[in-house]
Amino acid sequence: MILSQRDVDALRLLCWCQFIRPKDLRGVVTEAERKNLVGLGLVRIHEKSGALLLTSKGALLLERLLDGAIPQMSRAYHTPLIERRIRVSRLAVTAYHSGVNLFTLTPEELESPVSMFLPTITRSKGSNPWGSTRVAAIAHLGNSFYAMHYVCPGIGKVALMDELAAFSNQTARFRNVERAFIFAGDSYRHILTELERPPDKEDAKLLGYGGVYRCLQLPIHLLPCDGTGAVQLQIMAVPGYRTKLTKAALKSQYHPPPPDVPEWDAVFQGAPFVLAADMDLRRVDNAIRAAKAEGYGQIAMAALSGQAEQVLFPRYRDTGLARVFVLTSDAIEAATGRKPAPYSPPRTQFMTSKGDVVDAPPIQTHRKT
Repeated sequence: MILSQRDVDALRLLCWCQFIRPKDLRGVVTEAERKNLVGLGLVRIHEKSGALLLTSKGALLLERLLDGAIPQMSRAYHTPLIERRIRVSRLAVTAYHSGVNLFTLTPEELESPVSMFLPTITRSKGSNPWGSTRVAAIAHLGNSFYAMHYVCPGIGKVALMDELAAFSNQTARFRNVERAFIFAGDSYRHILTELERPPDKEDAKLLGYGGVYRCLQLPIHLLPCDGTGAVQLQIMAVPGYRTKLTKAALKSQYHPPPPDVPEWDAVFQGAPFVLAADMDLRRVDNAIRAAKAEGYGQIAMAALSGQAEQVLFPRYRDTGLARVFVLTSDAIEAATGRKPAPYSPPRTQFMTSKGDVVDAPPIQTHRKT
C-alpha cells in the first residue's frame, strides 16, 4: 500500500505527543487506517493506558520521510506522566484540526505565524529551561503569543511566577507581540469547574488555577479540546480577529466603540457589543461592568454555537446580562478566509520533500476471528 497524508500525519502526531487515545485520532485517520498502521508495525497500543504509541519502526520510517526533522525524546511509562502526555495530546490534536503547525522542534520556529511548540520536546535534553512549569504548549496566533495550560478538576497548583518567567524567557526574542494565556480542557464545563472551585489556603508560591485566573493580569482564554475549540483557534489565528469578525457579523449595523472602553468591540442597536468567540470571559465581565456604569441595562455579544450553548446562554443570557447571538458560518468565513470546520487531512498519497511516494507492504485490516 502507499501511505497517505492521513497516515503520515497520524504518525507525526504520535511522534510529537508520544501517547494519544484512539478516539482522539478519529478525525485524522479512520479505524481501518489506524488498524493498518498497527498491522504494519508502525504503531502499537500501550496495554495499561489504552493509548497509541509510535513504534521504533514507525519512528525510523518517519525520520526518513521527514529528512531527520523529528523530536528525539525518551519515553517514560510512569502513570502520571502518561496522563499528562494524553492531556497534552488532546490539546495538540485540537490545534492540528484548527490548522496550527505544531510540528516544530524549537521555540525559535514560533516566528512562523499560526504555530505551536510543545515544551515536552526539550524538557529531557540538556539544561531544562522549563523547570517544573506546567505549561503544555506555546502558540503563536495572530498578533499574540499564548502560554497554553491544560486545566481540569483536581489538576493541582502552579508556581505562577515560574510560569511567567519561563513564558517570558522563551518568547523574549519576539518583539511587538501581545502575550496571553489559554486554559484548555475537555470542555468549558470542566475548565470552569476548576476555576470556580472555592479557593484552598494557598501559600505564597503555589496557586490553584482558580487563583491564577483571579489574579493574573494577562488575558486568559478558555478552550475546549473539541471541534468548537478548533474553530475558536482558527478565529484567534487571524490578526485583528475581533474587529474583522465583528464587522463581518454586524455588517451595516456596525458602529465603532468609544475609544475609552477597550472591552467593547462595537455599538450595536444602541447597546455595547462584545465579540466573545475567543472566550475571554473576564473581558466580557469587564464589558458588562463598563456598560452598567454607563447606564446600559445589558450588552449584546456573539460567539460560536457551542460556546453559547455551553457557557454564554446560562451565564449571561438567562441572567439578563446580555443578548447572545450565534455567529453565522458566512460571517466567520468572511473574517478568516476559510469555512469554520475542523481540518481533516486528505486521503491523497503522501509526497516527500523530493516528490516521492512511500510504499508499504500491502496489508489487510485486521478482523476479529
